[in-house]
Amino acid sequence: MVEEVIGSEYESLQHFISNSPWDSKGLMRHLAHSVSKDLQPFGLIGCTVDEKAHLKKGKKSVGVARQYAGVSGKVDNCQVSVHLSLCADRYASLISHRLYLPSEWTDDVERCRKAGIPEDQTVFKTKPELGLEMVEELINSGVPFDYINGDGLYGNSYTFSKGLDSLGVRYVLDVHSNQKIFLQEPIIQVPLSEKGKRGRKPTRLKTDIPGIKVDEYGKSLKSSDYKEVRIRPTTKGWLTAFIHVAKVWVWDEQALDNKAIEQTLVIQKSLGKKKRIKYALSNIGVEQQSIETFAFMQAQRFWIEKCFRDDSHDLGMSDYQVRSYKGFYNHMALTCVAMQFVLRQRIAGQKDYPLLSYNDVRILYATEIMEKYDCELMNLRIKQMKKRHEKRIKDIMRYYKFDLTK
Repeated sequence: MVEEVIGSEYESLQHFISNSPWDSKGLMRHLAHSVSKDLQPFGLIGCTVDEKAHLKKGKKSVGVARQYAGVSGKVDNCQVSVHLSLCADRYASLISHRLYLPSEWTDDVERCRKAGIPEDQTVFKTKPELGLEMVEELINSGVPFDYINGDGLYGNSYTFSKGLDSLGVRYVLDVHSNQKIFLQEPIIQVPLSEKGKRGRKPTRLKTDIPGIKVDEYGKSLKSSDYKEVRIRPTTKGWLTAFIHVAKVWVWDEQALDNKAIEQTLVIQKSLGKKKRIKYALSNIGVEQQSIETFAFMQAQRFWIEKCFRDDSHDLGMSDYQVRSYKGFYNHMALTCVAMQFVLRQRIAGQKDYPLLSYNDVRILYATEIMEKYDCELMNLRIKQMKKRHEKRIKDIMRYYKFDLTK
């Protein structure tokens, strides 16, 4: 911007990102309402929670530490942020974020002060706790959405799932393969001491029946226990999978609950040679909606991952030169505003340009800004885009018997 915009100054732009006292959190609350409104015409609105790592050098950037980074698939020096997105049909946009602060930061008050972290935020919170905090903020702000989904980090957190349930929020959350379930409601109580048996009396709560891991339960199912479901269209044809749903119960043993929680187990088994299996738990009753809807809700987590890819590749999500707490939140807010701008261009152009991508919008607007009075260049860029789209449509249509563009 400094190089291209006449009269702009590096110091002013850097101050706007790093230190300027504008309310980025207020902007994000407004943005969440706005995105929800944009998605209203496209059916069920899902709210997905997930985290994103930003690889960094050095030790001074706020929240940076040696921790697992999904972007590199290993423990790396990075910052990690937790995000919410809203999605409906094939449209999605990021609408909230929180910076994860490892305990090595929250335990060092002076380090937090130098990075500009507010005193009331110098508290260690897990990623599920940050996710729940954002969901509660959405609800308190009156942002409409229909359900929550997330990966196993959130599905295996009873703090997160029980928190959503207490807020009256429907969810379909992935769980790990070792998640324990009960096929009938267990009785939970402290066992009576056996007569004549020596030793201390039992004091811990136990179930009257044994639980089973979800993967063990899945292995016990027959092919007839699954239903083949077409979930949603993709660029490689319909996403289709075998789906099984069942009423189960789970028990939060660490919280010493004296009653098990009724849930719906959703098992998704992919078609083809590579049998990938996913497990999810939901607080929506088995009889409350169709298998197809459970499958759709579980599969929508794909869109927040696509948001991360698009935001990082085309909108500069991880390309920032700020170290402070405020600078991080300001930068993320601006990339979210840019993402909604692209979302609106895609919705507006869905009839004429159904395959409009983030890169397409970026190229067209960069051309318009840089060559404002060169109509021939703009026409050339549009012609190039149409040619790319024609090739992509031909490739996509190989997987379909009907025309997705109509």
